[in-house]
Amino acid sequence: MDREKPRIYIFHGDDEYAIARDVAGLVSNLGEQALKEANLTRLDGSSFNPESLIEEVSPMPFLADRRIVVLEDGLGRFEPPPEGSAQLTKAQREALKEKRLKFTGDLEKVPATSALVLVEHRLLPGGDGRGGSTHWLVEWADKHPEIVFIKSFLLPGRKMDQWIMSRAVEFGGQIEPSAAGALAGLVGGDTRLSDQELKKLLDYVDYSRPISREEVLELSVDSSLADVFGLVDAIGMKKEPAAMKELRRLLEQQLPSSIFNMVIRQFRFLILTREILDNGGGGSEVSEQLRFLQPRHKSRYPLPDWMARKFIAQAKRFSLLELERIYRRLLVMDEEIKTGRTTTGLALDLFISEISV
Repeated sequence: MDREKPRIYIFHGDDEYAIARDVAGLVSNLGEQALKEANLTRLDGSSFNPESLIEEVSPMPFLADRRIVVLEDGLGRFEPPPEGSAQLTKAQREALKEKRLKFTGDLEKVPATSALVLVEHRLLPGGDGRGGSTHWLVEWADKHPEIVFIKSFLLPGRKMDQWIMSRAVEFGGQIEPSAAGALAGLVGGDTRLSDQELKKLLDYVDYSRPISREEVLELSVDSSLADVFGLVDAIGMKKEPAAMKELRRLLEQQLPSSIFNMVIRQFRFLILTREILDNGGGGSEVSEQLRFLQPRHKSRYPLPDWMARKFIAQAKRFSLLELERIYRRLLVMDEEIKTGRTTTGLALDLFISEISV
């Protein structure tokens, strides 16, 4: 007898792109586009009312085996405040416990005709097979393996080059190890951008031979970096309308979270570039030193000369104090986004308004 399909899927971790791919895989099983639209519901955790959960998952599917309901980042209302549960009174802790029990009780009532996908863009403690404390939802999931499927999605980090090589094989091509290291150095930890560049490079070699390091440095991420360079140029020239126009254009092509991460990364690079310039350094020092700022990754190769020249030109628009102030503001916004106090799109708008004055 075949095992019953999971009714609850818990996808959690910091690799947003990989989570999106798996969610898309589930949705693709619904069939043609009209059936997907009829049987798919997406819920925003910041506005979702847990009391309506059963109502959302109860309708029967239309010409499909089951419906899919995706709830993104909906666990925040069941968590203690950022300063921790120690700040709660006994009554508040009991109330929080009751809310969690009510929520998990409703999860157990999800019918077999629905699949509820809980997406959390953070790692739930204990949900990746490692030791340490275990998140309350993971504890519940471990007790209900017959209805729950849980999966963690972690960015490759220092193994980004290995990840790129594996993805190339999945796409039906190959990339040389040195080329994978160079691409990892250019895209940092952005798996979505890496896939985009990898597909472009495989098309270039027609899937007939491995991608070389020279081809990566010549062809890769020019357009993506040009986009964020253009946005930061407008910010540096204090041209708010131009910066907002550039942001709107970027939002048509990429997710707000990807853009925000690119902006943070850009200002990290600019701070080091400005420090090198202030200490009398030039292009070769910038090329060599910037490679050590790759997120979770230390590239074995200096940045291309054209990229170093762009960073130098941009860094000259700011003083070191301005860049450090901007970067601190970005980190505050990042924390506000992760704790649900603002959205990524609104944070980008506010950032441009604050900086371009």
